Amino acid sequence: MNKKLVLKQSVIAVALTIAGSPYALAQTNTAAPAKEPEVQRVLVTGSNIKRIDGETASPVTVLRREDIKATGANTVRQVLDTLTAFDTGTLRDDGSASSFARGASGASMRGLGKGATLVLINGRRVSNYAFADGGKDVFVNVDAIPADVIERVEVLKDGASAIYGSDAMSGVINIITRTTFQGVRLSANAERNTSHHYGGQDTAAILGGFGDLENDGYNFFANLEGYKRHRVMQDEVVKYYAAWHKKYVTPSYGDPVLTSFPGNLNEPRSATNPTAIRQAVATCPQAQRNATGLCTSDLTGITQWSDPAERLNFFSQARFKVTNDIRGFAEASYSRTKTTYRSLPYANTAGSPSSWFDGNTKKSQSVPKPKLAVGNPANPFNVPVGIDYRFMDDLDMWESPSEANQYRLMAGLSGTLANGWEWESAIGRVGADAESRDHGAHRTAMPNAVTSGEYKIGGPNSPELLARMFPVIGTDADLSQDFIDAKLNGELMTLGGGPLSFALGGEVRRESMYIRSTDNVVNAEIISRGSLWIDGKRTMSALFAELNAPLTRQLELNGAVRMDKSEGFDAHFSPKLGIRYTVVPQLLLRGTFAGGFRTPNIPETLGKVGLTGFFNSTLDPKRCDNAIALRNVLNTGNATDKTDATTAYNSGCLTSIPAMISSSPDLKPETSRSATLGFVFEPTKNLNVSLDYFKIERRDEINYRDINYVLARENSPEYAALIVRNEVSDTDRRLTARANELKPGSNLAFGVGTVQSLLLNYENFGKTETSGVDLDFSGRVGLGGWGTLNLSLMNTIALSYRAWDVDANAYRPNTVGLRGVPRLTSVFSTVWRVGDFSTSVRVNRTSKTALNFDETDEATWSEAACLTRIKPEGLPCYRKADVRTDLNFAYTGIKDLRLSVNVRNAFLNSAPVDLRGGYVIRPRSVKLSAEYLF
Repeated sequence: MNKKLVLKQSVIAVALTIAGSPYALAQTNTAAPAKEPEVQRVLVTGSNIKRIDGETASPVTVLRREDIKATGANTVRQVLDTLTAFDTGTLRDDGSASSFARGASGASMRGLGKGATLVLINGRRVSNYAFADGGKDVFVNVDAIPADVIERVEVLKDGASAIYGSDAMSGVINIITRTTFQGVRLSANAERNTSHHYGGQDTAAILGGFGDLENDGYNFFANLEGYKRHRVMQDEVVKYYAAWHKKYVTPSYGDPVLTSFPGNLNEPRSATNPTAIRQAVATCPQAQRNATGLCTSDLTGITQWSDPAERLNFFSQARFKVTNDIRGFAEASYSRTKTTYRSLPYANTAGSPSSWFDGNTKKSQSVPKPKLAVGNPANPFNVPVGIDYRFMDDLDMWESPSEANQYRLMAGLSGTLANGWEWESAIGRVGADAESRDHGAHRTAMPNAVTSGEYKIGGPNSPELLARMFPVIGTDADLSQDFIDAKLNGELMTLGGGPLSFALGGEVRRESMYIRSTDNVVNAEIISRGSLWIDGKRTMSALFAELNAPLTRQLELNGAVRMDKSEGFDAHFSPKLGIRYTVVPQLLLRGTFAGGFRTPNIPETLGKVGLTGFFNSTLDPKRCDNAIALRNVLNTGNATDKTDATTAYNSGCLTSIPAMISSSPDLKPETSRSATLGFVFEPTKNLNVSLDYFKIERRDEINYRDINYVLARENSPEYAALIVRNEVSDTDRRLTARANELKPGSNLAFGVGTVQSLLLNYENFGKTETSGVDLDFSGRVGLGGWGTLNLSLMNTIALSYRAWDVDANAYRPNTVGLRGVPRLTSVFSTVWRVGDFSTSVRVNRTSKTALNFDETDEATWSEAACLTRIKPEGLPCYRKADVRTDLNFAYTGIKDLRLSVNVRNAFLNSAPVDLRGGYVIRPRSVKLSAEYLF
C-alpha cells in the first residue's frame, strides 16, 4: 500500500479526531516534521481494526494529557465536564446524600442518562459502582479512575453497540492510560477559593516505573493518587447568597427552625384537651425563642453544604515480551473512595402518624407520633402533649459515610501470526463493594422512650439510650464480573483504495450483584425508611465482526455487527455502518448509522425486594372531587372546620401513597437507532472545521409507569390488582358528617379509603429522541519569535429533545431551550506557547433557558406565568446565558520541573439568576500545581 497516499488521505481524518480538542491539534502541529513520519497503525475508539490514528468515519474527540492539565481538572469527572456533549448535571458524589448511589459520580452524554454511555479503560469495561442509582441504574463511578495516569481521553460521539455491546447507545468514553514509564515522578496540587473563603481540594500522586520494553523485554509502572475535598458547612456560605434567593426561592433559607432542641409543645384542641397548646419547652433559653415565644434552633452550623471526600486510586501495568512475536500485558487497579455526608438530627413533629411501605410484607406501616405523658418534667399540663423536637443530644452520631472499593485485575497476550494477522486475548475480574451508613428512628424504641419519659427532653441522655432509639442503618453492596475475551484482525485482500481489513472476536462475562439494606430497614423497623434488596447472577456472551473496505482512494466503508446473548433474554444483533469519502484532500465527508441496545440489568430483573418509598402530593382521582367539595363546605364553618378543610383536601388531592417498584423478568432490551452525517474541512494546514449532525432515538425504555397514569386506570384488569386501599376511616366519616351538618342535603361521602399500597413493576414503554449538531473550529497561528497561538471553538447545538407520550402515542413537544436543555453549549479556548511558558484562556458558555421543564409546568413556570405569579422586580423569569472564563499558566524552564497555576472563573462571572433553582455561588479559585521527574 502507498504509505504517502495513506498519510495524505488521513490528514482530514486526524483533524476529525482532534477537531473537538484544540489542545490535541496544538500538540500535533507544534513542530513540523523534518521527514515523512513512520506509519503506525493503532486502535481507535469505536473500532476493533487497527488503523492510522483518526482514520474513522465516526466523530471522535480526543483530550490529551496537556489538554487535561490546561483545564485545571482534578478528577476524571471534572475532565468530562469540559466536553460540550457531556451532561454536566449527571449524578456526582458532592450533594447526592439522598441518592441510593451516593458517593459516586456518573457519566452521561446527549441527555440519555448514565445507562446509555459506556465508560472504558484501555478499550475494556471496568466495574460498575456497587450501588444502583435510584435502586435501578448501574453505572461506572468515574471518581474511581486516577486522573494522574491518563494519557488521553477518547470520546466517541455516536452509537457503538456493534463494537462494544450493551450501554453504548449515546457514546463511548475510553480512558487510555500510559503504556510504559521509566523513572519516578511526583506531583501535587492545591486549590482554594480566593473570592469566597471556604472549602478547597488537594491532590498528590506518585508514578514510578522501570524497564525498557524493547531493550530489556519488559516495563512495569505503578501510580498512586490521593485526593481530598474539604467539608463546607452552611453557615460558611449563607452570607454569600443573593437577597433574591430568600425572597423568591426559599424564604426560610438559613432561618432557625421550630423543630428544635429542646423543642416546643404542640397539642391541638380535642375532646380531652379543650384548649390548643403551642408553647416552648420551659428549659428553652430565652436567646433561642422567636418573637412569638416559640423555641428555635439554628441548623446552619450543622447543615453540610459541600460533602467532604477522600479517594485513593492505584493503577499499575506491566508489559513484557514472551517471544519476538508474542507479548504479554497485565493491569491491576484499586480504588477506595469515601464521601462523608451528614444528616440533620431526627426531627419529630406532632400530628399525624408516620407511615411508610414495607417491601417484605408489601403493606403500609404506621406508627403514632409520641406524646409526653402527664407527669413528664417537660409537660406541665394534665393531658398528654405532642412535641416538635429535634434529637440533637449527639451531633456526631448523624455523620453518614459512604465508602466504596473498586478493582480490576487483568492479564493477556497479544501476538502476530505468520500472515501478518494480529491476535489478542485477555482474562480478568472486575469488582466493587460499598457500604453506606446512617442512623434512623426505631419504630418502637424511639416513641416508647419519649412517651415513657426514659428519654429526657433537652437531655442529657446516655449514648446507650440514643443508640437504641436511633440504631445504625444503611445499605451494603457487592458486585463482580469475570471475563475472557479474544479477537483477531488482519487484511483479507487488496481493494482499490487499500487493504480490506477484518476483525473477529468474542467475549464471555459472568456478572454477580448484591445490594441489601440492613436487616432493621428490610424488616420495616425504621420509621419512614425505604428498603432495597437485589441479589442476582447472569452470564453474558458476545460474538462480533468488523470489516473496513477502502473501495477506492476516496471512498471507504466500515461495517460491524455484534450478537449479544444475556442469560434470560433472546440474542440481540447490533449493526453499524460507516462511510467516509474524501472529495478533495482538504474535504472529507462522513456518516454512520448504528443500532444500539441496553440489556436489562440485574436490579431491573432480579430484585428480591423492590425500591420502596412514597409518591407525595399525589392526586387520587377516586377521592379528590369529594375532597374538594368537603373543603369548600368546611371552609364555611368555624376555625376548627377550616383547619379540617385542609386535612380533607390533602387526603384526596395532595395525598402520600406508599409504593414499591419491583423488578420484572419480562423486560426486553432497550434499543436505539442513531445516525451521524458530517464533514471535515481543512482549507489550510493550520485550520480545520468539522461539523457533525447526530440523531438518536431510544425505544422500549425501561421505567415504571407514572403514578397518575396508574391511578387513572385503577379499574382496568392490568392495574386493579396492584392497588390496595384502606377502608374509609373514622376521620373520613367525621369530616363528611360535619360537612353534611353545615350544608344539609349535600350528602357528601368518600366512596373509597386512601391508598394503602401501590405495587409497580419496571416496564418497556418509553421513547426519547434527541438530535443536534457538533460544530468545531481549530486553528494555529505562528508568531515567529513570539511562539505559537492555537485557537479552538467547540459547539454542541441541540435541535430536539423529545419524550414519548404514552397516552397520545406520539412525541411530546420539543424541550430544547427549556430548563436543563440549552440550545447551545460552547467552549472557546486559546493556547499561547513561547519558550518555556504557556498560557491558555478557556471560555465556557451555555445559552439561556426557560424555567419550565416542559408543557406540563408551563402554566406556573413559563416566563409570562412567572412574571404574573412572582413579580420579581426586574429579575429575569428565565435563566440567562451562562459564561465562565478560566486561565492557565505553566512554566517548564527548570529541568524536570513543571509549575502551573489554574484560575477558575478568573473574572468572577456570577451564575445566572435562577428563580426556580435558586442562587448558585460561583467563586474564583486558584490551583497551584507542581510536577518533578527524577
